[in-house]
Order: sequence, then structure tokens, then C-alpha cells
Amino acid sequence: MQDTSTQPSGAAMPAPFDYRFISLASLGLEPAQLDFYQLLLSCAGEDHAEEKMRQVLRFRMDGYGRASFIGRLDALPAPLASFPQWRPELEGWLGELAREDLLARASVLLGQPVGAFLASAGWRQALPDVWQSLLALAWTQAGNPADAALAAPLTEVLRVGHFLHVLAGDRASLASQGERRAALAAQLVLPDMVTPPR
Repeated sequence: MQDTSTQPSGAAMPAPFDYRFISLASLGLEPAQLDFYQLLLSCAGEDHAEEKMRQVLRFRMDGYGRASFIGRLDALPAPLASFPQWRPELEGWLGELAREDLLARASVLLGQPVGAFLASAGWRQALPDVWQSLLALAWTQAGNPADAALAAPLTEVLRVGHFLHVLAGDRASLASQGERRAALAAQLVLPDMVTPPR
């Protein structure tokens, strides 16, 4: 990916779970759920990059299958549009904090238990669209300030969602402020076979 919010050029794929990276697995997304991603995977042949770009532009205009392009942060259901503003607050929680305390604090922000939010229809329906929108933006944001400006807050939405998944699943310690900051600064990893040629 060219975007600094995503994997650096030449980065190795992370281990099956590493909370410093955002992957399909870390978000609980199944590839079969992702119609636009599957479409890009199906593009083959000598002109596959050009065909993928054509499909990206079409997706941005019309969506594809169950997938819709998120062109504005305020198109997301509440409270997702607030996630970019929440990240500094989450990073600012000081000292060692037990998981129960973190869950309680996050639940106050969400207005419901973390597990209930992650299982909610709003989150489960928006998450694939956010991920696939960032996949599309990976093809167009280089040299395009408007697309880069859209990719930045959408990446923050995934980072906060990733943090909540790690916390709810107890998959890694978030007790220290450094660990929490690392999870909230996680890099988005998009599969090489569907990203622009480097």
C-alpha cells in the first residue's frame, strides 16, 4: 500500500494474530462476505491491473453486490462517525488498567456493552463496507488529496473497531498505555493480490 496508514512497501504479512496489524481475521471478517474484494480477486490476465482499476471506479459509483462505497464519514451509522475523535481519548487513558475497567470505560463511550456493539447489525453491516472502501481508496488516493483525506478517518474507524475486537476477545494484553496505543495505531494490511502494483 502507498498510504502511510497501511502496510509499508515490502512489509511481511503479519502472523495469524498480531494486534499491531489490522487484518480480515483481526476484524472477524470472512472473505466470502466481501463481494467487491472477491470481484478484484477474480480479475486476471495481462491487463488485470487496468481491469481492477476499472472495477474500483465502478464500485465507487455504484457499489457491487452487497458492498457499498463509503464516500463520507457521516454516512456511517452512529457511533462509527465519532470513532476518529475517540481514538485520542482511548490513547489518553493513563496507567495500568484491568480488562474489566477497559471494558467498562469503552462501554460508556459506546452506550452499550462492547460485545453487544460488536454483534450489532449497524457495526456488522458497516464493517465490510469500510474495509472494502479502503481497498478501493488504495487504488486512487496516491496524488489525490481528497481520497487521502477520506482514507484517514476511515482507517481510524477500523483502528478503534480493531481495538474493541482485541479487548472483547481478550486476544492480547491492553493493560498498559503503550499496549493500548500500539493497538490503536495498528497498520491496515490489505492483501497484495488486490492492491495496486508497487
